[in-house]
Amino acid sequence: MAAAGGVRVVGRSAYVAALRASLQVLDACTMTALCGGLGAVGLGQRRSLSIGAGARPVKVVVAGSGVSGSSVAMHLARRGVHVTLVDPRPPLTASSQYSTESYRTFFMDAVLVPFMTRSVDIMEDLAGDENVISLNRRGYCFLASSQSGAEALERFADTASSFGAGPVRRHRDTIEAYVRSPSHGFRHPEMHGFDLVYGSSNIRGIFPFVSSEAQVMLHARRCGWMDAQGLGQAMLRVAKEGAGSEVGSARLLRGSIQGFDVTGGSVVRVHTSAEGDEVPLECDAFVNAAGAWMPAVNSLLAPVEPLPLKNEVHAKVILHDSLGVIPQDTAPFMVWRDSVTLDWDEETREGLRELDDTAEGGIVNSANWVQPQPGGQHLRPAGNGRVLLLWEHLHRHLDVPQDPAMPIEQFLDMYPQLCLEGLRAMVPGLEAYRERLGRATTVDGGYYTVTPDGRPLVGRHGARNAFVCGGMGTYGLMGSPAAGELAALHVLGGELPSYAGACTWPREDPLTEKPIDLLDDSG
Repeated sequence: MAAAGGVRVVGRSAYVAALRASLQVLDACTMTALCGGLGAVGLGQRRSLSIGAGARPVKVVVAGSGVSGSSVAMHLARRGVHVTLVDPRPPLTASSQYSTESYRTFFMDAVLVPFMTRSVDIMEDLAGDENVISLNRRGYCFLASSQSGAEALERFADTASSFGAGPVRRHRDTIEAYVRSPSHGFRHPEMHGFDLVYGSSNIRGIFPFVSSEAQVMLHARRCGWMDAQGLGQAMLRVAKEGAGSEVGSARLLRGSIQGFDVTGGSVVRVHTSAEGDEVPLECDAFVNAAGAWMPAVNSLLAPVEPLPLKNEVHAKVILHDSLGVIPQDTAPFMVWRDSVTLDWDEETREGLRELDDTAEGGIVNSANWVQPQPGGQHLRPAGNGRVLLLWEHLHRHLDVPQDPAMPIEQFLDMYPQLCLEGLRAMVPGLEAYRERLGRATTVDGGYYTVTPDGRPLVGRHGARNAFVCGGMGTYGLMGSPAAGELAALHVLGGELPSYAGACTWPREDPLTEKPIDLLDDSG
């Protein structure tokens, strides 16, 4: 019988008949587990699905073939599972291909530090000796000119360090003990923890292009950037090969999720549409790793249990730095921490007030741009003379639908100029591009899918054998290796890491407020 939201509740006898018709060999032990209700198989209840000699292959359907879905597939295939990835788009072509491609292990959250440390460990294993994902450890540098900014950077470093992100080294009178980051590679164990550098002359002795107004610099070390497509392809390659497993593998189905058959509270079949044909997929478990489309997929399975997710536009400017303002081989990922007031003349300020169309339902909130702006604007070199510029808060007022369009069509026309004006506080040399932006920049982007408390959303949701993997917002790419592993452990009833309870919904260990993130905080 059909149920609202794309769920069809299937009778037990009908399900058993379907299983017998589709499986040539099914041992008695596995049949008992399946027909007795998938809750008895494990699936979040600490008992494993049957994998090994004499058991039929376990089948898991994963919605989404971005980095999160690819990670789930990799970790399941490594454990002997047959995975089908379902996505209407080619792999790694939605938000995954528009990432800033950066990673870090430091957070003001005792849960996210070990979570992200695990994720980086997995990334480094995937990179291997040949560094197939071009991982580096240039680090993240946060700069501030104000006393409050300096105090915030110190507090952040000390707190993240107390959570296990590494030691804090302070350089007040000299930078002789400061170690410069290598341009390439990640096998640099000394690039760990934090360096706090005080005084404009010391900071400019390391990065001469930085504003003389910067008085404190926090250089976080076990971080940098990578080749995001390389990471995704590495995970898909392992998934398809099963990492040497006797039975594990993954395949891709270019299609969309249309609905679910549910019996005994468990998903037994996922209905998909591929090239106009209905393709039913029988499964032992289902994982929703569809990124920005997780709420839409969830509405088909559990419309009365909405996910606590919100989509935000993630936009980046690609500046073609023909003047060489940002050194490609030495500059790290750089963030200005303090609030700024953009340098508009009075005529421009009046024009911005008139340009604002939000009262008529538009997206241009330009009247706000004449007010003080929060810090968090950032940049990094991207190779071949390119520099990425970002300022996340500028698009945060946009309403993103549950089933968002891709590619994104709604970017603020003045976004490149706004990023440039904001980043001039940190790098004055960018002023040289004020009259050249039309020729020197392009804009692209994807979506951040965020939770109310900023923590991942990984765990069971919607059915006894249905799980979610996502909600990581700004750290979605870098967090996907650990998130996929955690989802796989939930699916198979494996031993969960210490941070698992803080990633489920409802939270087993809830936060009272969202931790401050220096990428989006101006105090």
